[in-house]
Amino acid sequence: MRAALVTGTSSGIGEACVRRLAAGSWTVYAGVRRPEDGERLAGVGGDVRPLILDVSDTEQVDAAVDRLQTDTGDQGLAGLVNNAGIGVGGPVEYLSDEDWQRVFDVNLFAPVRLSRLAMPLLRAGHGRIVYIGSVGGRLAAPGLGPYAASKHALEAVAEAQRQELRRAGGLFVSLVEPGEVKTAIWDKAQGELAALDQMRDEQGHERYGWLLEQSKGFLDEGRRQGVDADRVARAVEHALTARTPKRRYLVGPDAKISGHVISKTPDRVRDALVRTNGRRWETRARKLPADAPAQAYTDTDRP
Repeated sequence: MRAALVTGTSSGIGEACVRRLAAGSWTVYAGVRRPEDGERLAGVGGDVRPLILDVSDTEQVDAAVDRLQTDTGDQGLAGLVNNAGIGVGGPVEYLSDEDWQRVFDVNLFAPVRLSRLAMPLLRAGHGRIVYIGSVGGRLAAPGLGPYAASKHALEAVAEAQRQELRRAGGLFVSLVEPGEVKTAIWDKAQGELAALDQMRDEQGHERYGWLLEQSKGFLDEGRRQGVDADRVARAVEHALTARTPKRRYLVGPDAKISGHVISKTPDRVRDALVRTNGRRWETRARKLPADAPAQAYTDTDRP
Protein backbone atom coordinates (compact mmCIF):
# COMPACT_ATOMS: atom_id res chain seq x y z
CA MET A 1 0.00 0.00 0.00
CA ARG A 2 1.39 3.40 -1.03
CA ALA A 3 -0.15 5.87 1.39
CA ALA A 4 -0.08 9.66 1.20
CA LEU A 5 -1.49 12.38 3.41
CA VAL A 6 -2.74 15.51 1.64
CA THR A 7 -3.88 18.52 3.68
CA GLY A 8 -6.44 21.11 2.66
CA THR A 9 -8.41 18.88 0.30
CA SER A 10 -11.91 20.35 0.48
CA SER A 11 -11.50 21.96 -2.95
CA GLY A 12 -9.03 23.28 -5.47
CA ILE A 13 -5.47 21.99 -5.53
CA GLY A 14 -5.95 19.66 -2.58
CA GLU A 15 -8.98 17.98 -4.08
CA ALA A 16 -7.23 17.66 -7.45
CA CYS A 17 -4.30 15.93 -5.71
CA VAL A 18 -6.66 13.49 -4.01
CA ARG A 19 -8.35 12.59 -7.29
CA ARG A 20 -5.09 12.14 -9.19
CA LEU A 21 -3.34 10.08 -6.53
CA ALA A 22 -6.40 7.92 -5.89
CA ALA A 23 -6.64 7.23 -9.63
CA GLY A 24 -3.00 6.14 -9.48
CA SER A 25 -3.74 3.45 -6.87
CA TRP A 26 -2.54 5.40 -3.85
CA THR A 27 -4.26 5.17 -0.52
CA VAL A 28 -4.99 8.85 0.11
CA TYR A 29 -5.66 10.30 3.53
CA ALA A 30 -7.54 13.50 2.72
CA GLY A 31 -7.37 16.21 5.36
CA VAL A 32 -10.59 18.23 5.59
CA ARG A 33 -12.13 20.48 8.21
CA ARG A 34 -15.78 19.54 7.61
CA PRO A 35 -17.25 16.02 7.64
CA GLU A 36 -19.40 16.73 4.57
CA ASP A 37 -16.29 17.47 2.52
CA GLY A 38 -14.80 14.18 3.62
CA GLU A 39 -17.96 12.30 2.66
CA ARG A 40 -17.86 13.86 -0.80
CA LEU A 41 -14.20 13.01 -1.33
CA ALA A 42 -14.74 9.43 -0.21
CA GLY A 43 -16.94 9.01 -3.27
CA VAL A 44 -14.47 10.15 -5.93
CA GLY A 45 -13.17 6.62 -6.48
CA GLY A 46 -10.14 4.72 -5.31
CA ASP A 47 -8.99 4.37 -1.73
CA VAL A 48 -9.70 7.79 -0.22
CA ARG A 49 -9.82 8.02 3.57
CA PRO A 50 -10.97 11.39 4.92
CA LEU A 51 -9.39 12.83 8.05
CA ILE A 52 -10.79 15.72 10.04
CA LEU A 53 -7.70 17.88 10.06
CA ASP A 54 -7.42 21.58 10.74
CA VAL A 55 -3.65 21.92 10.46
CA SER A 56 -3.62 24.76 13.00
CA ASP A 57 -5.32 22.53 15.61
CA THR A 58 -2.54 20.63 17.38
CA GLU A 59 -4.92 18.04 18.82
CA GLN A 60 -6.29 17.20 15.37
CA VAL A 61 -2.77 16.98 13.96
CA ASP A 62 -1.71 14.62 16.73
CA ALA A 63 -4.80 12.48 16.19
CA ALA A 64 -4.18 12.32 12.43
CA VAL A 65 -0.59 11.16 12.92
CA ASP A 66 -1.73 8.55 15.43
CA ARG A 67 -4.29 7.21 12.96
CA LEU A 68 -1.70 7.03 10.19
CA GLN A 69 0.61 5.10 12.50
CA THR A 70 -2.17 2.63 13.31
CA ASP A 71 -3.31 2.23 9.69
CA THR A 72 0.03 2.01 7.93
CA GLY A 73 2.07 0.14 10.55
CA ASP A 74 5.54 -0.80 9.36
CA GLN A 75 4.80 0.33 5.80
CA GLY A 76 4.74 3.96 6.87
CA LEU A 77 3.89 6.92 4.70
CA ALA A 78 5.06 7.27 1.10
CA GLY A 79 4.04 10.89 0.69
CA LEU A 80 3.11 14.02 2.63
CA VAL A 81 1.61 16.90 0.65
CA ASN A 82 1.47 20.08 2.72
CA ASN A 83 -1.17 21.99 0.78
CA ALA A 84 -3.45 23.67 3.33
CA GLY A 85 -3.04 27.41 3.49
CA ILE A 86 -4.75 30.76 3.93
CA GLY A 87 -4.15 34.31 2.83
CA VAL A 88 -4.92 37.76 4.21
CA GLY A 89 -4.77 40.78 1.94
CA GLY A 90 -4.16 44.44 2.60
CA PRO A 91 -1.41 47.03 3.09
CA VAL A 92 1.10 46.19 5.78
CA GLU A 93 0.30 49.24 7.91
CA TYR A 94 -3.33 48.17 8.31
CA LEU A 95 -2.76 44.51 9.16
CA SER A 96 -2.98 43.45 12.80
CA ASP A 97 -0.65 41.18 14.74
CA GLU A 98 -3.45 38.61 14.68
CA ASP A 99 -3.58 38.72 10.88
CA TRP A 100 0.13 37.95 10.62
CA GLN A 101 0.00 35.27 13.30
CA ARG A 102 -2.93 33.48 11.66
CA VAL A 103 -1.27 33.36 8.25
CA PHE A 104 2.03 32.08 9.63
CA ASP A 105 0.31 29.57 11.92
CA VAL A 106 -1.35 27.88 8.95
CA ASN A 107 1.10 28.49 6.10
CA LEU A 108 4.39 27.94 7.91
CA PHE A 109 4.26 26.60 11.46
CA ALA A 110 1.61 23.96 10.72
CA PRO A 111 3.40 22.25 7.80
CA VAL A 112 6.70 22.37 9.68
CA ARG A 113 5.10 20.71 12.70
CA LEU A 114 3.23 18.12 10.65
CA SER A 115 6.36 17.21 8.71
CA ARG A 116 8.29 16.77 11.94
CA LEU A 117 5.63 14.59 13.56
CA ALA A 118 5.22 12.48 10.41
CA MET A 119 8.97 11.93 9.97
CA PRO A 120 9.06 8.45 11.56
CA LEU A 121 6.27 7.37 9.19
CA LEU A 122 8.05 8.92 6.21
CA ARG A 123 11.31 7.19 7.09
CA ALA A 124 9.52 3.86 7.44
CA GLY A 125 7.86 4.33 4.04
CA HIS A 126 10.89 5.87 2.28
CA GLY A 127 8.49 8.74 1.72
CA ARG A 128 8.67 12.18 0.20
CA ILE A 129 7.51 15.61 1.30
CA VAL A 130 5.88 18.07 -1.09
CA TYR A 131 5.26 21.63 0.00
CA ILE A 132 2.73 23.67 -1.95
CA GLY A 133 4.31 27.09 -2.07
CA SER A 134 3.54 29.88 -4.50
CA VAL A 135 5.28 32.10 -6.99
CA GLY A 136 4.46 34.68 -4.32
CA GLY A 137 7.29 33.07 -2.39
CA ARG A 138 9.66 34.53 -4.96
CA LEU A 139 7.92 37.79 -5.78
CA ALA A 140 5.84 39.77 -3.28
CA ALA A 141 2.99 41.88 -4.66
CA PRO A 142 1.48 44.90 -2.88
CA GLY A 143 -1.43 43.92 -0.71
CA LEU A 144 -0.23 40.35 -0.20
CA GLY A 145 2.56 40.94 2.30
CA PRO A 146 1.65 38.31 4.93
CA TYR A 147 0.87 35.64 2.34
CA ALA A 148 4.09 36.27 0.40
CA ALA A 149 6.14 36.44 3.59
CA SER A 150 4.81 33.07 4.75
CA LYS A 151 5.58 31.52 1.35
CA HIS A 152 9.07 33.06 1.31
CA ALA A 153 9.62 31.39 4.68
CA LEU A 154 8.22 28.09 3.44
CA GLU A 155 10.70 28.19 0.55
CA ALA A 156 13.53 28.48 3.06
CA VAL A 157 12.20 25.54 5.07
CA ALA A 158 11.85 23.38 1.95
CA GLU A 159 15.36 24.23 0.77
CA ALA A 160 17.00 23.56 4.12
CA GLN A 161 15.06 20.35 4.73
CA ARG A 162 15.68 19.11 1.21
CA GLN A 163 19.42 19.18 1.80
CA GLU A 164 19.17 17.85 5.35
CA LEU A 165 17.07 14.83 4.44
CA ARG A 166 19.15 13.89 1.41
CA ARG A 167 22.17 13.58 3.70
CA ALA A 168 20.27 12.10 6.64
CA GLY A 169 18.20 9.34 5.14
CA GLY A 170 17.90 9.86 1.40
CA LEU A 171 14.39 11.34 1.45
CA PHE A 172 13.26 13.80 -1.22
CA VAL A 173 11.65 17.20 -0.59
CA SER A 174 10.05 19.19 -3.40
CA LEU A 175 8.46 22.63 -3.58
CA VAL A 176 5.55 23.26 -5.99
CA GLU A 177 5.08 26.94 -6.86
CA PRO A 178 1.84 27.66 -8.73
CA GLY A 179 0.76 30.99 -10.10
CA GLU A 180 -2.92 31.73 -10.69
CA VAL A 181 -4.99 28.56 -10.41
CA LYS A 182 -8.61 28.27 -11.46
CA THR A 183 -10.23 27.05 -8.24
CA ALA A 184 -13.16 27.90 -5.99
CA ILE A 185 -10.90 30.15 -3.93
CA TRP A 186 -11.85 33.10 -6.13
CA ASP A 187 -15.53 32.69 -5.26
CA LYS A 188 -15.37 31.51 -1.66
CA ALA A 189 -15.23 34.64 0.42
CA GLN A 190 -17.59 37.59 0.17
CA GLY A 191 -16.96 41.23 0.77
CA GLU A 192 -13.87 43.34 0.50
CA LEU A 193 -10.35 42.24 1.25
CA ALA A 194 -10.11 41.85 4.99
CA ALA A 195 -7.50 44.53 5.66
CA LEU A 196 -8.98 47.03 3.20
CA ASP A 197 -12.30 46.65 4.94
CA GLN A 198 -10.62 47.89 8.12
CA MET A 199 -9.62 51.17 6.50
CA ARG A 200 -12.48 53.20 7.89
CA ASP A 201 -10.62 56.50 7.91
CA GLU A 202 -10.62 58.76 4.90
CA GLN A 203 -6.84 58.85 4.64
CA GLY A 204 -6.68 55.09 4.33
CA HIS A 205 -9.07 55.07 1.40
CA GLU A 206 -7.19 57.92 -0.26
CA ARG A 207 -3.86 56.16 0.15
CA TYR A 208 -4.89 52.64 -0.81
CA GLY A 209 -8.04 52.85 -2.89
CA TRP A 210 -5.94 51.78 -5.88
CA LEU A 211 -5.10 48.56 -4.05
CA LEU A 212 -8.75 47.59 -3.87
CA GLU A 213 -9.03 48.10 -7.63
CA GLN A 214 -5.94 45.97 -8.21
CA SER A 215 -7.36 43.25 -6.01
CA LYS A 216 -10.64 43.19 -7.92
CA GLY A 217 -8.79 42.84 -11.20
CA PHE A 218 -6.43 40.21 -9.82
CA LEU A 219 -9.28 38.08 -8.48
CA ASP A 220 -11.26 38.37 -11.70
CA GLU A 221 -8.23 37.35 -13.77
CA GLY A 222 -7.45 34.37 -11.55
CA ARG A 223 -11.06 33.22 -11.63
CA ARG A 224 -11.15 33.28 -15.43
CA GLN A 225 -7.61 32.66 -16.62
CA GLY A 226 -5.87 30.55 -13.98
CA VAL A 227 -4.59 27.10 -14.89
CA ASP A 228 -6.61 24.03 -13.94
CA ALA A 229 -5.87 22.66 -10.49
CA ASP A 230 -5.03 19.29 -12.05
CA ARG A 231 -1.89 20.83 -13.58
CA VAL A 232 -0.64 21.43 -10.06
CA ALA A 233 -1.72 17.92 -9.06
CA ARG A 234 0.33 16.49 -11.92
CA ALA A 235 3.41 18.26 -10.57
CA VAL A 236 2.69 16.83 -7.12
CA GLU A 237 2.32 13.33 -8.57
CA HIS A 238 5.65 13.68 -10.38
CA ALA A 239 7.33 14.85 -7.18
CA LEU A 240 6.02 11.78 -5.36
CA THR A 241 6.74 9.17 -8.04
CA ALA A 242 9.62 10.24 -10.30
CA ARG A 243 12.90 8.47 -9.84
CA THR A 244 14.54 11.86 -9.49
CA PRO A 245 11.94 14.49 -8.65
CA LYS A 246 12.54 18.15 -9.33
CA ARG A 247 13.50 20.36 -6.45
CA ARG A 248 11.06 23.06 -7.59
CA TYR A 249 8.03 23.02 -9.89
CA LEU A 250 6.79 26.33 -11.29
CA VAL A 251 3.23 25.72 -12.53
CA GLY A 252 1.48 28.05 -14.97
CA PRO A 253 2.71 30.64 -17.46
CA ASP A 254 2.52 33.52 -14.99
CA ALA A 255 4.51 31.52 -12.44
CA LYS A 256 7.22 30.74 -14.97
CA ILE A 257 7.50 34.33 -16.18
CA SER A 258 7.57 35.69 -12.63
CA GLY A 259 9.84 32.96 -11.28
CA HIS A 260 12.34 32.69 -14.11
CA VAL A 261 12.41 36.30 -15.32
CA ILE A 262 10.83 39.01 -13.15
CA SER A 263 12.17 37.77 -9.82
CA LYS A 264 15.72 37.78 -11.22
CA THR A 265 15.70 41.36 -12.48
CA PRO A 266 17.24 44.26 -10.52
CA ASP A 267 14.94 45.70 -7.86
CA ARG A 268 14.24 48.89 -9.80
CA VAL A 269 13.22 46.95 -12.90
CA ARG A 270 11.20 44.48 -10.86
CA ASP A 271 9.29 47.26 -9.11
CA ALA A 272 8.44 48.81 -12.46
CA LEU A 273 7.18 45.49 -13.81
CA VAL A 274 5.06 44.90 -10.70
CA ARG A 275 3.55 48.39 -11.03
CA THR A 276 2.78 47.75 -14.70
CA ASN A 277 1.05 44.51 -13.83
CA GLY A 278 -0.89 46.24 -11.07
CA ARG A 279 -2.15 48.91 -13.44
CA ARG A 280 -3.30 46.18 -15.79
CA TRP A 281 -5.40 44.72 -12.96
CA GLU A 282 -6.78 48.18 -12.15
CA THR A 283 -7.82 48.59 -15.78
CA ARG A 284 -9.43 45.17 -15.71
CA ALA A 285 -11.33 46.08 -12.54
CA ARG A 286 -12.73 49.27 -14.07
CA LYS A 287 -14.28 47.18 -16.84
CA LEU A 288 -16.16 44.99 -14.37
CA PRO A 289 -19.82 45.63 -13.50
CA ALA A 290 -20.21 48.15 -10.71
CA ASP A 291 -21.78 45.53 -8.43
CA ALA A 292 -19.00 42.96 -8.89
CA PRO A 293 -17.88 41.84 -5.39
CA ALA A 294 -14.39 42.54 -4.13
CA GLN A 295 -13.88 39.05 -2.81
CA ALA A 296 -11.50 38.36 -0.01
CA TYR A 297 -8.31 36.43 -0.35
CA THR A 298 -8.93 34.52 2.87
CA ASP A 299 -9.53 31.07 4.33
CA THR A 300 -8.47 29.05 1.31
CA ASP A 301 -6.61 25.98 0.30
CA ARG A 302 -4.75 27.84 -2.43
CA PRO A 303 -1.01 28.07 -2.32
